[in-house]
Formats: sequence, C-alpha cells, structure tokens
Amino acid sequence: MQRLLAGFLLILSFSIIPLSLRAQTPTVTPAVASAVLAYKPIDVHFTTVDGLTYAYGDDALKTYQDFHDVMDPLKDFETQRLINRSQSSEDASKFLKMFGLIGAVVGVVGIATVPANQQTPFIVTVLGGGVVFDIGTLFASESQTAKFNSVQRYNRFAYGREQVLPQTPTDEKSLLPVTIPSSTVTPDIKGQSNVSK
Repeated sequence: MQRLLAGFLLILSFSIIPLSLRAQTPTVTPAVASAVLAYKPIDVHFTTVDGLTYAYGDDALKTYQDFHDVMDPLKDFETQRLINRSQSSEDASKFLKMFGLIGAVVGVVGIATVPANQQTPFIVTVLGGGVVFDIGTLFASESQTAKFNSVQRYNRFAYGREQVLPQTPTDEKSLLPVTIPSSTVTPDIKGQSNVSK
C-alpha cells in the first residue's frame, strides 16, 4: 500500500511540474570567453525618459555620424542601408512634425480670432495639422526601428554570428564576365606573320 501511494505521489508530482521547468536549455549560445571579437558590440539601453540609447564602450552614440564612424568599417551594405534609412526617416519626421504643428497653431489662432461663421477653414487647418503631425510621428517610429535593426545587425557581426555579404552590384555590366583580348598570329600575303590583337 505504501509503494502504491509513493508511486501515485511521484506520478502526481511529475504531472504538476511544468515541462519547461524539468529540462531547461539555454536559448542563447554562450559566447566563448577566450574568443577575441573583431568588432566591439554596441550596447543598447532603454530608459523611460530618453527611450533607446546606444553606447560604444564608454562613448555614447548620439548623432548619425557617430553611428557611421562605428558601422562603416564593417562595409556591410544592409547595415549602411538601415542606418541611412533611419536618418532620412528622422529628417522627414522633423519636417512633418514642424509643418503639422505650425498648421495646428495657425488654425487655433484663427478659430480664436474670427467670428463663428468664418471658422470652417481654420477648423480644417487644425485637423490637417494634426494629421500631418501624426504622420511625422509614424516616420519617427520607423526611424527608431531602422536604427535599432541596424545596431542588431552590427552586433551579430561583432559577436561573430554572421559574415559580411559581398557588395551588391551597381549595374548589369558588373555581372558580365570579363574577357582578356588574345593575340593571334595571322599570315601576311607576302608570307610574313603579323600579330593582331
């Protein structure tokens, strides 16, 4: 009876313990401590005030020139494309936010200063400014995503998890095989041989 009770408790304990707690395996392969990294990885931190912040060793990466100084020696086309896309999206975001804010302010001032029967154009201006500002916010979000993706791709190279791909061809001519002109000997009418290239 005691053996039956002990067996029942053993089966019950295995059925209660989740499978994930019984045999846990690490999801990330631990890096070899003795391995020398070719590139230093970029540290990513999240704060509630500043959002995502990036650091390369002790130096904070704040401007896009800082990112280019770190990532360009890698000569990876995709990393450069992502950081350039982030920069262009941030520029578009700044322009659209400024334009939308100006439109909203002009609309609010117009609504406050004109009679009620003339406020319709200013209401449209306020709504349009708000929509343009929201589009600028979407561009800012896309900029942050592209910057984060470029840092993640760079870190994969820094940790040795990925290799640099060759540069993409700029045009179709670079894909054609290159032939070296050959020298052939052709007989002359007088019986002498000429070398033609």
